[in-house]
Amino acid sequence: MNTRRLLPVLALLPFVAACADIEAGTDPATGEANSTQLASVVTPEARPQVAAPVAIAPAPTPAVVVTPAPLAGGLAPPPAAEAEPVPVSNTPAAPAPAGRLGTTVASLGSPTSPGLWLETALVSEPTSGRVEYNGQTVTVELRPSGGEPGSGSQISLEAMRALGAPLTGLPELTVYGS
Repeated sequence: MNTRRLLPVLALLPFVAACADIEAGTDPATGEANSTQLASVVTPEARPQVAAPVAIAPAPTPAVVVTPAPLAGGLAPPPAAEAEPVPVSNTPAAPAPAGRLGTTVASLGSPTSPGLWLETALVSEPTSGRVEYNGQTVTVELRPSGGEPGSGSQISLEAMRALGAPLTGLPELTVYGS
């Protein structure tokens, strides 16, 4: 039995009993009652019947649809963020650098950017390549960092784990173009 629903009903019992005394002609100050009416109060028929609590399922909550209100000055709120289409270029891609591109000291890049990638000044446009650390090699996407040559690189968390490089260290990587 659910006690949370039964407690409010039990809390009302003293009030119901007081009402029965008043109906029976009991003087609240002295507690004296008419004996003929007292018998009707004490009999089981006169006692209030407390029904067993009924389990009531909560009503389903309707779905709430929120539409943004226009901003001050009649401006509409910005549209929801959508994936921007990747521009398609009709110009042929420049050949990707091949062979050994150099070495770089890498730190951990943004952990929210998924995938196997290395942002480095050793490339000027995104291309595929490989990085090597302590004999381990991983194929990654080489992304331009926009920095000066020798300025260091950033590597993805997944690539650091695949290479077995220390996540808090600054490993020296050898970078290869494909």
